[in-house]
Amino acid sequence: MRNIPCIVTLAAAAILFSAGYLTAAEIKFEILESSRTIQGNLFPAGTRIEYTGSGAVNYAILETPGKIQEIPCLGWVYFYESGKIKNAELAKELSLYGMKFGKGSILHLYESGKVRSGILADGKLVGEVRLGAGSRIFLSESGNLSNVDLAQNQEIQGITCAPGQLYFYEDGRLKRAVLAEDEEIGRIKFPSGSEIELYKSGRIKRVALSQDMKIEGKTYNRGSRVNFGEDGKILPVI
Repeated sequence: MRNIPCIVTLAAAAILFSAGYLTAAEIKFEILESSRTIQGNLFPAGTRIEYTGSGAVNYAILETPGKIQEIPCLGWVYFYESGKIKNAELAKELSLYGMKFGKGSILHLYESGKVRSGILADGKLVGEVRLGAGSRIFLSESGNLSNVDLAQNQEIQGITCAPGQLYFYEDGRLKRAVLAEDEEIGRIKFPSGSEIELYKSGRIKRVALSQDMKIEGKTYNRGSRVNFGEDGKILPVI
């Protein structure tokens, strides 16, 4: 630092910054006394900002709503080194790439600006999967659905899934879920609460049983993991 004490008050830091004696990299943290444009983003007065070692904005805490890169933000906003938004709390409902995200939810973005994850404000068909309001979706950068955190029981591709994590293949077919009710898959009825994994064909690949049950004449205890070939036959435990 150029003959400047290493510890300064926030007010003094703002004066030194505006006078050109301090860079953003040397401040590390400040509270904006007036609105200011930093890395092409306009932050409202009262915003608390932390900088990275390179001088880029690491995060900002907005005390009042502000629109940053067309995203209505309030509270915590994190940034990539490039200055692009990484994740933000929404100040109001937002429609983006044909999806609607609710006020107060956290929206995660790729550096390209495409949606990485967010909570749906209403029902939406994502790819070939229709999801209900309150579902948190996770997308690849190409826009394909990778997994979902369901808010309530929901039928997905003919299987009633329980709230929690669901996983999908790249083509949108269901890969893994927990059963919300007894479900017959490949002529075997599995009990609710069991975690299933499917082949891309939709046939059962693996099940973790939620209760004791008999399959092909053999009794499997609760918690047992049973593997199946794509022909439906039980695979031996290796």
